[in-house]
Amino acid sequence: MNKYLTSNENIKINLIKKNPWNPNQMDNKTLKAEKESIEKYGVVAPIIVRPLKDKYQIIDGEHRYIVCLELGHKLIPSVIIEGLEDKDAKKLTIILNETKGSNDKIELGKLLGELEKDFGDNLKIGLPFNDDDLNDLIEFGNVEWDKYEGLDMNKESDEEIFRLHLTFSGDDVELAKKNLSQNPEETILELLKKEDKK
Repeated sequence: MNKYLTSNENIKINLIKKNPWNPNQMDNKTLKAEKESIEKYGVVAPIIVRPLKDKYQIIDGEHRYIVCLELGHKLIPSVIIEGLEDKDAKKLTIILNETKGSNDKIELGKLLGELEKDFGDNLKIGLPFNDDDLNDLIEFGNVEWDKYEGLDMNKESDEEIFRLHLTFSGDDVELAKKNLSQNPEETILELLKKEDKK
């Protein structure tokens, strides 16, 4: 059974204040994307707050709050959690910041490629990617990765299946950027052979 009572409410924005401990920082590019998203879709994910004296203190959603202030919103959708002590509020801030997961770059690239057909040049609005990053992700998603599943470096071909995850570092980053979209098969093979020799 949940020991905390929660409720949903549109709260006057001037009754909300930031907490002093939030470790989550957002760069300008991501904050700009947050703003574009809220301008287009509104606040689709409420902020999470707790009552504190005559105000509400943010537990999660500080950047949405900042954007809403900038945009002149009078109200902001909020989930109110009653009865949180300081220690629980601080821990919950960390939990909500750290339990969001991360994107599989291949699946993200495929999804962005599909959406590019629907949105065209407007795809980048609300996304935290510059043009080069967005294009790189889409190209990455367009590579026929199934060709490399189960690849044995000592054979010309092999039908075994496994999921390939690549991390580039050092000189390999430039090689991947330069050649991956133009000649993915040879670039992947070259990178894999280099790794095998290490």
